Amino acid sequence: MLRTTAVLAVLCGLPALPAAAQGCQSVTLPANFTTGDIKGTAPADGMVCYDIKLPRGQNISIEVASGRNIIFTGPGWDARSDRIFVGDLPGRLKISVGQLMRAAQPEPFAIRLRFEDAGNG
Repeated sequence: MLRTTAVLAVLCGLPALPAAAQGCQSVTLPANFTTGDIKGTAPADGMVCYDIKLPRGQNISIEVASGRNIIFTGPGWDARSDRIFVGDLPGRLKISVGQLMRAAQPEPFAIRLRFEDAGNG
């Protein structure tokens, strides 16, 4: 079974969380969260999924912090490797992380999540 470890330890002290490839890993970001990374391994062919819970109305930016060939996607936007700003969220966001091109082996990654102030985009 492919396992992914989510680490959101920067400034909020959340523990590492294991994930199974067949389901979405649940990640909860408290109101006092500022920035942190989800670290894991993208499979050679396929995606890993994260169900992120955060305060309703929160703005967030997401970007690939490390990893080669890594992309992420969410509802309503294309797969990307650059930074994206998502505003006024309803309290939940599902993102998937994978490799842009099919690869011979899995690739370690870090996806950076950052709470943003209103009007910051």
